[in-house]
Amino acid sequence: MKLDRVAPPPPAALRHWLARFRGLPVVVWGDFICDEYWFCRSSRLSREAPVPVLEYESREHRAGGAGNAALNLAALGAQVAVVGWRGHDEAGERLADALRARRIDTTGLLPRAGEDTVVKTRIVAGAEHTARQQVVRVDRGARLASPRWSREVAGYLARATASARAIVLSDYGYDAVLPGLANRLIPRWRAGGRIVALDSRFRLAEFRRVTIATPNESEAAAAAGAEVRDEAALGAVAQRLRRRMRADHLVVTRGRDGLTLWGARRAVSLEAWGGAEAVDVTGAGDAVVAAATLGLAAGAPPLAAAALANVAGSVAVSRRGAVAVTGAEIARALSAARVRA
Repeated sequence: MKLDRVAPPPPAALRHWLARFRGLPVVVWGDFICDEYWFCRSSRLSREAPVPVLEYESREHRAGGAGNAALNLAALGAQVAVVGWRGHDEAGERLADALRARRIDTTGLLPRAGEDTVVKTRIVAGAEHTARQQVVRVDRGARLASPRWSREVAGYLARATASARAIVLSDYGYDAVLPGLANRLIPRWRAGGRIVALDSRFRLAEFRRVTIATPNESEAAAAAGAEVRDEAALGAVAQRLRRRMRADHLVVTRGRDGLTLWGARRAVSLEAWGGAEAVDVTGAGDAVVAAATLGLAAGAPPLAAAALANVAGSVAVSRRGAVAVTGAEIARALSAARVRA
């Protein structure tokens, strides 16, 4: 299949679809993670080992993993409900609080006794009057170990998705999202007119019949079991993967090379939006899947949905940390492009 490089739809057309995001009901089924940040000041090296001594200043908790996808959807105007699990612990409470603070329905975020909330602690440090940067990350928590989870989550999904316009499967590898159960539910959701979007870190090829999947280039290559050394190899990988998954659309994000959209008859590439260098890619995939999902749910053509995802991703990588991209930020990016033109 020939890969065509195309111009994105004009900014006015993209703003039209962006305005239709507000109020769209979306369910996020996924792995919810508590992102913990320790902010420290460093001014000297330890005499015990060649490491900096960090002086603690403050701590912050954010919703990570599927939680960041939910925050991006909410920031773009969607009405969001979540389904997943958390531990019955302080980190789980902070995670739920971070979601509820953005008016996200956490009824389906089930606290599980005996399980620890997945926590990723990032220590951010720097000297006085210098930019702070991540020094180390410490991960805690394990994959869900419950044989009853499939039955429990199926009931919550049935209730949460009854009035949804779209469902996002945000799979970070902690077993909240079960490919077998998802593959039984997806045909039912699709028959009811719902958009089903997939962002899977490690099990992309195990899902079937989604409306759209949004892997990055390395995730797509790993799922297809092939190396990507040039554009021709990427095309072969993407076509093989889309056919195997029987997905309607496959969007592969490619960093500074933008993204490519594969459909049944055509593959098109969009250049990265704007000219700024990426500052931090953390959370960019969540912004991409959120914008692409809402674009399709709003009725936009696949190219317009992919173009909105491209802009959302460019905004996300322009800032440090996983920060939800708002509709206003996408609108400003579209306006700035029009001015430059």
